[in-house]
Amino acid sequence: MLRTPRQLVLFRVGSTHSGLDIDAVDEILPMIAITPVAGAQDGVLGLADVRKRVVPVFDLHWKFRVSRPPDERDTRLILVDGPDGPVALLVDAVEEVLTVQPGDFQHVTPPGDRRDLGYLNGILRRDDGLVVWVDHRGLVPEHLGTGLRAA
Repeated sequence: MLRTPRQLVLFRVGSTHSGLDIDAVDEILPMIAITPVAGAQDGVLGLADVRKRVVPVFDLHWKFRVSRPPDERDTRLILVDGPDGPVALLVDAVEEVLTVQPGDFQHVTPPGDRRDLGYLNGILRRDDGLVVWVDHRGLVPEHLGTGLRAA
């Protein structure tokens, strides 16, 4: 559980507002070219060249079961370290970096089947609604980049 203040990068996928620990974020990128790869794991849009590193792009719309918006002007890639190396997470927008206090969070037990909700750290209460505090290690499936990375 959260015991000290921390900074979160707040982002949006569909109508859901989420936050990642700033320490988990390597870089935030505008949308760049993604090369589709036949037979890629579910949720993987393809590969992107990020500063001479080939990384898989994982679509959080697929993970959260929401459709992608037609207007992608605010679409961003959040580069994080996955279990098998760097991964770019596709999101609708990155909104802000916010410093939060321990009392701002509430631990929740999600309803229904929890196997797919291992990414959920808690809920942040804000005046304008709730923010889902996520753990990037739970968002990104294991072996995501196996066979997709350049040698």
